[in-house]
Amino acid sequence: MTRYINALLVFLMVLSAAAVYDMKYEAEIAAENIKQTQAEITQAREDISLLKAEWALLTRPARMRDLVERHQDILNLTPLSSNHIGTLADIPEKPVAPPVEAPVERSADGSAVLPQIQDDTRRVQ
Repeated sequence: MTRYINALLVFLMVLSAAAVYDMKYEAEIAAENIKQTQAEITQAREDISLLKAEWALLTRPARMRDLVERHQDILNLTPLSSNHIGTLADIPEKPVAPPVEAPVERSADGSAVLPQIQDDTRRVQ
């Protein structure tokens, strides 16, 4: 009887060692995935900062002014004057649509009659 118990305990020990090895392997894979994701996040942040710097360089007022002067014959831009700016009072109000009323049937005495629902089902006898 003790041989069976010892064999069972040895089997459980080998099984638990295999389970621990599997957990360790999965933890290493998860750590690699985290490391790779962090590297991608770092690269994306660097790309964003580079794009922000490039955007700031391209939208400098002096550069914009030079581009407008160089391409004035194509763009035909004019300086903004005070009469180009409007107020809220200049915007027309949204027209109010009249409510759509459903036709109401009236009886002879003038009271409203509820519409009757047609039942198209036929009874089989």
